[in-house]
Amino acid sequence: MPTYRRRPAVRSAHAPPQDAVLIRLLSATAAAAVALGCAAAARAEAVVVASTAPAYTLGQVVPDGSAVQVPDGASAVFLFSSGRTVRVRGPYEGDIDKAPERDARAGSSVKANDRFVQSDLGAARALGNPLDKAVERAFTIDPAVSGTYCVKAGSPPALRRPTQANPQPIVLQDVGRGVSANVTWAGAAVPWPRELALSDGTEIRVSGTDGAPRTLRFRQVDAAPGGSAALAVRMAAAGCTNQAGLVLSSLRDATVPLDLYLSADRSSVRAGEDVRLLLQTNRDAHVYCWLRNARAQLIPVFPSGSASAVVEGSAPRTLPLRAADAPGDAEVRCVASSRNLDAELPGRGEAFRPLDDTTVAALDRALSRLRDADLASSQVIVRIR
Repeated sequence: MPTYRRRPAVRSAHAPPQDAVLIRLLSATAAAAVALGCAAAARAEAVVVASTAPAYTLGQVVPDGSAVQVPDGASAVFLFSSGRTVRVRGPYEGDIDKAPERDARAGSSVKANDRFVQSDLGAARALGNPLDKAVERAFTIDPAVSGTYCVKAGSPPALRRPTQANPQPIVLQDVGRGVSANVTWAGAAVPWPRELALSDGTEIRVSGTDGAPRTLRFRQVDAAPGGSAALAVRMAAAGCTNQAGLVLSSLRDATVPLDLYLSADRSSVRAGEDVRLLLQTNRDAHVYCWLRNARAQLIPVFPSGSASAVVEGSAPRTLPLRAADAPGDAEVRCVASSRNLDAELPGRGEAFRPLDDTTVAALDRALSRLRDADLASSQVIVRIR
């Protein structure tokens, strides 16, 4: 895989500083977790909460003792079962357990440098704990989506009612035992049928009126001490990706501001050669990119024409570009937004054509006036020889 080079990301003045958000919402760890041995749990596996690092995606499990690699300008947030959250900003390579020791004062966060920040997920009483609420929702499953689902021992899940009007009943069948149960819908959710006892490894076939059978595979997770953070980590480790994604994305959206990583596979190319840009956001976002060439012309390069500006979070996106004939420095700048800006950005449809001075001035004004969107920006410079 090529080494990508970049310049440091530029945070929008309108986006809240990441450290401030984390410190405000990820405060004191639960005293019960400390009493049950946080020190022993410190080397437990972790899961990815948010990432602009191309090697990491939401819900990815990082095994105990594994080294992580976060390139320059990228960042990743990891959650441990103890409730400890570690944010790593690249360049960094090493064990995420090597975070600085936590200050003894409740609610404090120690910053060894800007690359490594840890906080403890506790009870931010005024705001509520987003992880607790998300975990409860995760155990109401959608029977229309095949996959692996986790259940707490002795606590069967609920079934989410389909969104369409007057949904038809479904049939659930235990593949191993041959036992079936009919489910009719009333209210937003219905209890799991009592006749279908669930244990680790139970496989349930779902059939309805659409003729497309689905399969639900169940894993049993321990609801023992450790709280919501421990459950979230266990769900991810058990392969319950739908549930873990719901829980972790809720935590991410409540605590981690939008971030954008941008890099180029080479810092210098010959005129006419191709260069590949790599961008990644830490959540789904609308992304817009412009190239300023050696002639100081501003050219929209992403998205192309009427194509969607939506970029999936934690999914690397490659943008191929061809270096212009004129030598000099070419700068690519990308802006990520939490909402669609198509109608607000002059020149949005003029892909790969230089914008005139009037359009450039209008675009600058439009970007400077944005106030109600979470924004992040980043730029990279490539020298054309």
